[in-house]
Amino acid sequence: MQRKEKVMNRENTKTTPKKREDRDPVCGKRINRNKAHITLQYKENEYLLCCPICQAEFERDPERYLQ
Repeated sequence: MQRKEKVMNRENTKTTPKKREDRDPVCGKRINRNKAHITLQYKENEYLLCCPICQAEFERDPERYLQ
């Protein structure tokens, strides 16, 4: 019995987009959007912060944590 090999190319493969990983810009901790301490808007970007300490640090000098 002969084995047939299926050739996969980009046109016939389905890919799912990778889930964006949210990180606290101050401490680098991964954050679940639903469990973030606070979400802040700064210069049209959204930042998730994990705790009041990171919030205070970010608010003190947000430019330091911009990507």
